[in-house]
Amino acid sequence: MVNGPAFSTPGVQGFLRAAKLLAATTERMPRTKQVLSATLRGAEAALEAVGGQSATLKALGGEPQHHPLGETFFTQVPFLYGPYMAKFSWVPVSPALLALSGQPLPSGADAQRDAIAAFFADLAAPVMWELRVQLCRDLAQMPIEDASVVWPESLSPFVPVGQLSIGAQPAWSADAEAREDTLAFAPWHALAAHRPLGSLNRARRVVMAASRKFRSQFNRCPIHEP
Repeated sequence: MVNGPAFSTPGVQGFLRAAKLLAATTERMPRTKQVLSATLRGAEAALEAVGGQSATLKALGGEPQHHPLGETFFTQVPFLYGPYMAKFSWVPVSPALLALSGQPLPSGADAQRDAIAAFFADLAAPVMWELRVQLCRDLAQMPIEDASVVWPESLSPFVPVGQLSIGAQPAWSADAEAREDTLAFAPWHALAAHRPLGSLNRARRVVMAASRKFRSQFNRCPIHEP
């Protein structure tokens, strides 16, 4: 899930163009990437201050950093939900989480990790999120193959189907960092009843498998499936 209701492009071709743009620009400048990203975030923040935004600036690293625990997250692409087709959303509902919505963070590489660790280290009471489901009711207005379309909530509102409660705890450690290198995530690790749908999900199945293979070889650490 990501903190936006729709993907930046309709399908695979647009995704490929964005990937090539990244490969030709920021990914070729690893030593200056952090400086460039900070500059782009400043430009995007200035644009948003007057009511605008730029998908290109964000794609190149200009997405402003906000506290992740205050964000609402979306799958953007559809999945099966038993006999239905649906998108999912992950929503903070506790006041302590809602208070973090839009809270800016510094541009450091570990700013989000540090902010999450600080939050859970000093938490007086557990906080809660809701998992919500939006069912597809009209393929014309809620397309499966065009991920750039925001499904209208006036036609099909998100419905809560589950909750997650988390209390105070250490959120990161050296052991956690070591374990992270051995794990990989893929939306295709799911029940048949929750199968990913649409061209972007089909492309992710191939791309993420290649990414797992590269990570395993580059880190010299086999990926362990859960």
